Amino acid sequence: MLCKSRLFPWAKLSPFFPSCSIRTSAPLDWIHLKTRFRAVDNSTTAKQAMLAGKPPYCLTVYRAGRLGQKARRGRLGDKVLVAVKGEMRRAYIVGWKMHHKQIVHGVPRSDSNNIVLLNADGNPAGSKVLVPIPACLAATNDPTLKKIVEMADKLV
Repeated sequence: MLCKSRLFPWAKLSPFFPSCSIRTSAPLDWIHLKTRFRAVDNSTTAKQAMLAGKPPYCLTVYRAGRLGQKARRGRLGDKVLVAVKGEMRRAYIVGWKMHHKQIVHGVPRSDSNNIVLLNADGNPAGSKVLVPIPACLAATNDPTLKKIVEMADKLV
């Protein structure tokens, strides 16, 4: 999409300012409402959504916050409710595109926000995770997350 010369008069003057490099908002440090994900399991719903160019996006984060309220911000290993192909599904966050100020020692940073979709009964929808997932997820007590770690070919 080209810049309007009225809004950005310098865009036409110099070839060093292409329109694609203009950012209107700062990168955020968390997963929140309407965050887009990349489904990284081999389920049919995940494949169809990613091939159609309509990735899943976050509706709710299932995590306890402070003072008995629910948290609105998610991070690695949290369960989220996502909208994918017009239906609502639950998923786990297995990769997090962290801002450079949020880097945690021992947790690898991924290029995209990755999720693994769950069935209605709470088990993983696919039989394989297509990307490496962080090894810190193996130390959790959640049985569903342990199944996801076992499905992965590689831990980082």
